[in-house]
Amino acid sequence: MILENYISSIFDQISEAQDYSQVETIIISSVNCLKDKKYVVRDYVDELKKKIENLSPLNLNSTQFSCFRYALIYLRNYVDFSGEIIKM
Repeated sequence: MILENYISSIFDQISEAQDYSQVETIIISSVNCLKDKKYVVRDYVDELKKKIENLSPLNLNSTQFSCFRYALIYLRNYVDFSGEIIKM
């Protein structure tokens, strides 16, 4: 599966999440699938963040909006200042 398709799949899973713990589980699981390929993980995190940042809140219900915002914060915390992937 190419990275773009993988990101779309994870994006869809986050859109169906009902709470923050589900969002965390989705992100952790998705990163763990890519953990052996650091450069891909970094690309994945960056691209997923971009996709979430480009969302219009008008197209989301309140739960989706909240979960996507939490996912964005969680993804930002997943990468430390040096650019290395860190485990939470």
